[in-house]
Amino acid sequence: MRREGKDVTLLTYGAMVWTALEAADFLAREGIGLEVVDLRSLVPMDEALILSSVEKTHRAMILHEDTRRGGVGAELAALLAEKALWTLEAPVVRVAAPDTPVPYSPPLEHAFLPKAADVVEAARRMVRES
Repeated sequence: MRREGKDVTLLTYGAMVWTALEAADFLAREGIGLEVVDLRSLVPMDEALILSSVEKTHRAMILHEDTRRGGVGAELAALLAEKALWTLEAPVVRVAAPDTPVPYSPPLEHAFLPKAADVVEAARRMVRES
């Protein structure tokens, strides 16, 4: 657990932890509590931590650098559908890179990766719509 929150659980790992924490700081100023769970390991995955956090917030967002389709985010979404469906008050949201090849150019790669602003907008939508 990298940051406690009450409104939305954000599941992430690696470099995206810093993006998540930046978004959490911004959202806190708006009164939205983003709980940041750093998975640290994908295999094994700490299912108990994931499920207890989602049970607390009733909302789940998945943030990762990989493309949206076929990545770890899809596996996490499946886990939540199988084990936390009745706990959720909103659909699981994935914030990820677009389904395209990763660009080689550093400026293009920077544009390709998810940003804190993407997380902020997704969290606002989740809280507003549920």
